[in-house]
Amino acid sequence: MHPRDKEIWRAIDQDLRAIDWEAWFGCPEGASYLSPAGHEVTARAVAGLTAFFDSRWLPRAVTPSPASGRASDTFVGLGRAAPVLQFMSGAERGAWVEAVRWWAAYAYLEEAEVPGLLSVRRDARRDVTLSRFLHTQTQARLALMGAARGLPVELEPAKGSGGPGDVRIGPVFIEVVTFAEDQKLQDYEKFRQNCRVHLLTLDRDRDIYWEGDFPELLNGHECETWKKRTEEAAQQCAASGAAVDVLSSAGRRLTVHPGTAPPGTTLTGETVESDQGKRLLGKVRGKCAKTQGAGTAWIWVEDHSGLFRLPTAFAGMSLAAKTDALAALLGPLLEEYVHVAGVVVSNVAHRRLPLPRDEDAPRPAAQGFQRGLPLDRVRETIVIPRRIVLPEQTSLIARMCDAEAGALDWALGKLGVPGGVTSLLADSSTSHRVSPLWTP
Repeated sequence: MHPRDKEIWRAIDQDLRAIDWEAWFGCPEGASYLSPAGHEVTARAVAGLTAFFDSRWLPRAVTPSPASGRASDTFVGLGRAAPVLQFMSGAERGAWVEAVRWWAAYAYLEEAEVPGLLSVRRDARRDVTLSRFLHTQTQARLALMGAARGLPVELEPAKGSGGPGDVRIGPVFIEVVTFAEDQKLQDYEKFRQNCRVHLLTLDRDRDIYWEGDFPELLNGHECETWKKRTEEAAQQCAASGAAVDVLSSAGRRLTVHPGTAPPGTTLTGETVESDQGKRLLGKVRGKCAKTQGAGTAWIWVEDHSGLFRLPTAFAGMSLAAKTDALAALLGPLLEEYVHVAGVVVSNVAHRRLPLPRDEDAPRPAAQGFQRGLPLDRVRETIVIPRRIVLPEQTSLIARMCDAEAGALDWALGKLGVPGGVTSLLADSSTSHRVSPLWTP
C-alpha cells in the first residue's frame, strides 16, 4: 500500500476521517496498474458513485447498526472489495474494474435518462443494507445489458396491481430476488473467525500451535469459558512442553502442541447444515405470488453466496449438473404460477485469472451459461424458461447472458471512454472470447 493510502486509512481507523470513495479506490500514486486514461476514469467514478449514493452512504454501509434490527444485513465486508485493500498480486486490477463496472452502469443509465432511475437511487440511499445494494446493482446491470442490445429499458416499471417491478427490457418484465448466505452460516463463520483471532493472540510470544476442531457455536458465557480454557491450555503447553486438549461441551477436540506447526496442520469448524434449496424455493415462490399483477413476468435470482459458495455440494457440480438441479427444483413453480415466463439464477462469486473459456450447458429444461467478465469475474447464469411459451423472450434473455462480457466496454464507449477496459490498464492483456450461442 502506498504511504499516502496508509496515512488515509490510519485516519479512517482512528475516526479522524470518514471513509469515502476516494479512499476506497486509493490514491493515484499507488495505482501504478492504471494508464493515464484509467486515472481519469477513477476520478469520474469517485465523483459519480458519490453523487449516486451521496457522501453519507459509504460510511453507513460499512458500519454495523445493531439498533436497526438488521445488523446481519449490513455489509462491513464491502471494504474487502476496495481496490486499495487488495493484497494478492494483481487482485487490485480486477477490483478496480469491478468498481468501474458499478459506476459505468449508473452513469450510462443517468446519461440516457432511463425512466425509474431516480426511484432506484432513492431506495438505495434510504435502505443501506447488503440486500438493497445487491438489488440495486442487479437492476442497473440488467438494464445496461438490455440497452447494450439496443432495447428500450425501464427501471421500476408499473404493473397492473401492487407495487412496481424492477426492470423492463423490451417486452420482458423482470422481478429481482437477492439470495444471500443463510444466517446460520453467517453466524457460525463470524464465530469461527473470532475463535481464530483469539488463538492467534495466544500464539504470540509462545512457541505453540493449534490443531483440531473449533467448537460448535457458543453463546456469550460459553464462549468466554472456552476462551479461558484455551488460555490455560496454552500456558500449560508452553510450560510443560506437552500437548494439551481442550474439549467443547459437544466433544469437539482442539489440541495445543509445542513447537512449530508442520505442513498440513489444520483447524476445522463444525458442519452447519442448511437446506439452501428449500430457502431458495420459498423466496422464489413468494416473488411469483407477488408478480401476478404484472401479467407475464420473469424472476431473476441474484445469488450472493447462498448457493454457489464452496464447499457446498452444489458449488462443486458441473455447469450442466447445476442447470439440471435448478430446473428440477424451480421448474414446478412454472406450472403452479402460469404468469411466470421463467426463472433465472445468476452468480458471480468466483474470481479467476486468466478467465476460463466460455461454457454453455443446453439441457432439456434449461440452459446454463458460464462467462468470464473483465477482468477476473466468472458469472454462471442458469435460465429456466416455461416450455414452448414465449420463445422470443427466452431468446432475448439468452442473448443478454451470452454477451454480458461486452456490456462494460459498450457503456464506457457511450461515456466517452474509447478503447474499453484494455485502454485503462497499464500493460493489459485482457481479451474477449466468442462462444457458441444457444437459443430455444
